[in-house]
Amino acid sequence: MTGGQPRCDLFIVLGSLVAEGCPQLALQLARHWKAQGLVVELLCLSPEADDLRPEFEALAIPIHTISLGSGLARYPRLTWLSFRLCRWRRPQAVLSFPLGWHSLLALGARAAGVRHVCAHVGNLPPVWTGRAFGKFKALVQLGRPVTNRLLCCSDYIRTATLRDFGLHPQETATVYNACDLDRFATQVRAPSPPGPPRIGMVARLELHKDQPTLIRAAALLRDQGVPCNVWLVGEGSNRPQLEALIEELDLADQVQLLGMHRDIPELLGQLDLFAFAAKPDEGFGIALAEAMAAGVPIVATDVGACREVLENGRCGLLVEPSSPQALAAGIGTVLADPAAAARRAATARERALRDFSVEAMALAYGRELGLSVA
Repeated sequence: MTGGQPRCDLFIVLGSLVAEGCPQLALQLARHWKAQGLVVELLCLSPEADDLRPEFEALAIPIHTISLGSGLARYPRLTWLSFRLCRWRRPQAVLSFPLGWHSLLALGARAAGVRHVCAHVGNLPPVWTGRAFGKFKALVQLGRPVTNRLLCCSDYIRTATLRDFGLHPQETATVYNACDLDRFATQVRAPSPPGPPRIGMVARLELHKDQPTLIRAAALLRDQGVPCNVWLVGEGSNRPQLEALIEELDLADQVQLLGMHRDIPELLGQLDLFAFAAKPDEGFGIALAEAMAAGVPIVATDVGACREVLENGRCGLLVEPSSPQALAAGIGTVLADPAAAARRAATARERALRDFSVEAMALAYGRELGLSVA
């Protein structure tokens, strides 16, 4: 563990530093609060997948990494390590992105004198996991007396959190996720080049995302005489399965797995359409908000989070979830009517600039954490 003076204002807790949703949000918050003069430090619960370590280190943010081990001993160990670290650095507040684990962190932090502990909720409670969810719910219940608020990334997630964890409304609040709008402020969309339209999706290549539906939709469009180039941006454990599906459908010339990219605004500026194939457990979709900010026409599956972010279809076309046929039809509709697509894209960009700024997110988080920030 590293650290030093002056006394820390805030600990941000992450499961890992992988380049995806929660760590990206933490980086945005840390950068914003650091610019306001707060002393921010990071606690990481895994030494693996540290893609974003250089970005945090560039901000001179100390990173404390702990190894929990396995078995039941890791639960009291996390509480003890949280107590020791908070007793040493004496933060005013702790913000935990891992839900469930936040309860054990909160017990140690409160014992060390920390006044404010909040946790981020970014996904649906996994009620479908049966006994595993029972254990998860017990952890959340354990933390209720020592947690100020659970901060849900959408009203959709907040409603499910209240229902499935049996919480009172005052124990939760909705704070929308954000994207770095400054990166899109001067980005100009390039004219579409000759050839098939470019369709993109940005998401981790994991089972909880739904790239297979988009790949199958691309095959349907090809068979209907509407070829397109599909860019799948992101990395993850499901890559081999996606590669096999692309080969099975003979789409190697049309569907490309581009891997992880940091130049998302530039990539989005080259697209004719952004497709967001999401499953019902999607909590918000930061990539969706980025596409809105970039002014790219959007087709997304009609699940709760996408419906909320896209304002029931005002900001993008919504189609039936997990249906390649519906997604292919939606893509065809948008490509066939560019004027209507442009109007929805303009509305989407206005919403993104209004509601999904880092400043708005940081202000709301700061208020819940008792931080003196503007």
